[in-house]
Amino acid sequence: MIIHILNFSKMGFGIILIFFSVILWSMFNKFSSASLAVTAVLVYASVIVDLLDHYAIIDSSRMFNYKGVPLLKYALPLLILISFIVTLIIFLKEEKTNRNT
Repeated sequence: MIIHILNFSKMGFGIILIFFSVILWSMFNKFSSASLAVTAVLVYASVIVDLLDHYAIIDSSRMFNYKGVPLLKYALPLLILISFIVTLIIFLKEEKTNRNT
């Protein structure tokens, strides 16, 4: 029973993350905010894939295999990390240009 509560709380916090990142994007209208919203969508996609895998709707270890390596299981977290890094770089560049003006 507790696993179901934890799974639904992961899904709920993912929705809250997307909601606040879209609000942030609409308030500041910067490219870094848009990049953060894309990262939030990737995080939520990872949560959904984990939930679908947990409830045996999909088998993420067998989907998109390349030479025996399940790409879905490893590529999505890597995309999230890369997206966060790109978001931070874009944010730093935007702040640097704002300070110089």
